[in-house]
Amino acid sequence: MNRAIFTYLKRKGLTDIRMVNRLFVSAYMRHYHLSPLHNALLVEHYIGDEDRDASSLAVFVHQLDRHGCQYSLEELTQLFEFVISPSDRKITGAIFTPDYVRDRIVAEVTEGFDDQELANKRFADIACGCGGFFLTITELLHRRTRKSYASIYRENIFGVDIQDYSIERTKLLLSLLALINGEDDNFTFNLYQANTLSFDFGRILPLDIIVGNPPYVCARNMSDESRELLSNWRVSTSGNSDLYIPFFQIAMENVCDGGRVGFITMNSFMTSLNGRALREYFQERHNGIRIVDFRGYQIFPGKNTYTCFFFLTKNDSRIIRYCTNTDGILPDKFDYEDIPYEKLDAVSGWKLNDMTRIRHIEKIGVPLGRYCQTRHGIATLANKVYVFQPLRVEGQMFVFEKNGVEYRVERKVCRRIVNSNKFNSDVKLDDIIEQVIFPYQLNAEGKMEVIDEIIMRYHFTSAYSYLSANRCVLGSRDKGHTEKYPMWYAYGRTQSLVMPRYKLFFPKIANKQLRCVLCDDADLLLYNGIAFVSNDKLQLQVLKRIMESSTFWEYVTLNSKPYSSNYYSITGVVLKCFGIPNFTPKQIRQLLRYKSQTQVNNYLREFYE
Repeated sequence: MNRAIFTYLKRKGLTDIRMVNRLFVSAYMRHYHLSPLHNALLVEHYIGDEDRDASSLAVFVHQLDRHGCQYSLEELTQLFEFVISPSDRKITGAIFTPDYVRDRIVAEVTEGFDDQELANKRFADIACGCGGFFLTITELLHRRTRKSYASIYRENIFGVDIQDYSIERTKLLLSLLALINGEDDNFTFNLYQANTLSFDFGRILPLDIIVGNPPYVCARNMSDESRELLSNWRVSTSGNSDLYIPFFQIAMENVCDGGRVGFITMNSFMTSLNGRALREYFQERHNGIRIVDFRGYQIFPGKNTYTCFFFLTKNDSRIIRYCTNTDGILPDKFDYEDIPYEKLDAVSGWKLNDMTRIRHIEKIGVPLGRYCQTRHGIATLANKVYVFQPLRVEGQMFVFEKNGVEYRVERKVCRRIVNSNKFNSDVKLDDIIEQVIFPYQLNAEGKMEVIDEIIMRYHFTSAYSYLSANRCVLGSRDKGHTEKYPMWYAYGRTQSLVMPRYKLFFPKIANKQLRCVLCDDADLLLYNGIAFVSNDKLQLQVLKRIMESSTFWEYVTLNSKPYSSNYYSITGVVLKCFGIPNFTPKQIRQLLRYKSQTQVNNYLREFYE
């Protein structure tokens, strides 16, 4: 329904925020025959029969009925969140939080409080959006404490959001909640339009409980203001911080001693580089933390977000508690595993999913990161220009097509290249080999240097002509700052221009035991993904057997980032701590002698069990 209503509003040109608010609020009040008399905010938004927008409201109500609207406050909240413009949503990271998620978080952070204690608790949502969490909290407080809505809004609820229209919509929804339950009044709200990263929390302290859904915004989509403010927060100092990360520190610093925090948030902070400083922050403070990791299950329909419940009590604790929930069906009690803080590694990441098994595997032999080198692919920063699939060979020329136009380039200035991310169990290496224009030559020191422009122009005339036709595209790399490139046609980076002879390719993402490809081609290049490389073929033959084993896949499923449909990310960061046994020469010969995967699995299990 949400998308249909959003499309209708756009088609009719009904994009003014105040008009949208009036339509939504009036449709709700009309359905329940509500007519506010004292609440000035609702009176202002009420479209009566004599109002000039009455006809627009009638048509809008018809659209809501047509698409099955049930006229619940939950549905109205969802509609309010959905009609936030895509550009605003991209910057603010607003995502509607379903009521069953809010109910569980609020239940967890209020567990153990009697009604009198609850009546005096001060709740905050520091990125409140349109106020979904406040609906949940208000209904709980009203039911258990019998406080009036006016008292709850004045004494128990505090919110901050970056968008002024979100604050107004929160006030509207809370006012409607009170109105439908018989309270028609001008309410006092503690709701503030501000950037949480710079908000003065002294205005609303003390806070007993902080809940919410911190904004999901990556560094490249952040507003300039937020990007600048990140530097004020210690937890945002590793990698390119996502916007949700400082919200942990903000919550911990502004909840009182013994206070509680409950978030639905990204689970990547447990293992990502940009979560390292946050993990260090947690480990220094030793607060009581509980994490319910949804792994690859996506709580938010239609959103590629991988989340967890995060609960914190601001006290001293020797452990954190962790469990997984991979189907979204929330049990009455979560079955946590207790993990001592002393066993956590902030640098390598919190590998909490069956930590005992992971640590056992990692203690065996030598870590994979030391056993064998990895190489990332070349970085032209313009693969669509440099990389091509030949249509045919004409003498010393490759012929290929770009945007419906055929081009020719000299074969001598090209190299074979592969995108290892295209590997899966059904793909052969030769099927995904492409060509890349390679304007480099080996110098006397064994290093690659860019070919001089005169040589390119007169010895590789066709390639030079083709690259010249794309000079504007090449000049736009690195946001136009290409003045430090040795030549305008040089690659954006110089990584992996020279590769060892043997390469072990594997997919970047997979949903079953791996199939790796060992290649003996010193000239073959790689783009996208990574590969294990060596000049020792035996070393990679052993590694291939291990990486294709059931034990290795077990480690991947426990340790790596999960995606939907049971796919898992396979990166150097994930794999570097996997233990490679210290095989004897005899054991290596035995390992390589086996013909079936079952035999290999059983043999390796002896070393890992």
